[in-house]
Amino acid sequence: MPAQVERTVITRLKGGLGNQLFQYAAGHALAERTGSTLLVDTSYLEHRPANMDWTPRDLALDVFNAPLMLACEAQVKEARRSLDDRLARWTARLSLGIGKWNVLMEQGDDDLARFKALNAPAYLEGYWQDERYFLNVADQLRGHLFQPREPVEGRNAEVLGKIGAQVSASLHVRLGDYRTNERSAAWHGVVDPAKQREWALELVEKYGVEHFFVFCDEPELVAAHLALPHPHTVVAHNVGTAAHWDIYLMKHCHHHIIANSSFSWWGAWLNPSPNKVVIAPARWFNGAERSASLALPPTWTVR
Repeated sequence: MPAQVERTVITRLKGGLGNQLFQYAAGHALAERTGSTLLVDTSYLEHRPANMDWTPRDLALDVFNAPLMLACEAQVKEARRSLDDRLARWTARLSLGIGKWNVLMEQGDDDLARFKALNAPAYLEGYWQDERYFLNVADQLRGHLFQPREPVEGRNAEVLGKIGAQVSASLHVRLGDYRTNERSAAWHGVVDPAKQREWALELVEKYGVEHFFVFCDEPELVAAHLALPHPHTVVAHNVGTAAHWDIYLMKHCHHHIIANSSFSWWGAWLNPSPNKVVIAPARWFNGAERSASLALPPTWTVR
């Protein structure tokens, strides 16, 4: 096997910005541990079948400092061919350790142990929504890699100044396809706004929060939906490819109320303060068995 293949990790990207950050973080952690080069597979993002029932997404990571090198079509085909071969061998109850690529598909409770034992060359297929996959590179992610490449300016600089001038908290309301897409609504669902108001009151009374900065993918609906009785600012100007600036602003707030969303998960996690309070919903999936606590750091508060 060529040396360049032996020292390669490919992570498959799918979903929106928050999900892509998880997939990159896990890939980078594995690449660092194995002394490998990280490549990203964008084939799922580019696949737009006529009957697709999920929200189409584009590559969203090119706004950060993190190096972004694309896996070529031949590399992806080779790795995924190995994936198909491994599934066939598993069905036949033969060894999974044969093949050029070490392919890891996210499946269940033993994923973390299998990830920690994985060697390069490796191909990652999953969401990896747990900080334990990338704690070994946490300082890199927070300190440089997941920082915007462009300087903060304009309205974002103004909001950043207001965030730092008072005891602030971010509050994320996830609507969008959680509200309008049948598949997303059935799987996730929207967090009860009454609960988010209760959590806001808790931050005011216990931690002295003076002002909330509200982030929402449908800002024109959030005032009526949330009906927040505390001083707050709805941040509505970072749309489309500027959405990463909302994560940047979230991370600079003192405390956080997140939705059942990987987007605000990152806004809270990237805040390096040991004194931050993060309140998250206990139900991450609507009607599902899986608990949100599997993806939430142990210092966060689950309600």
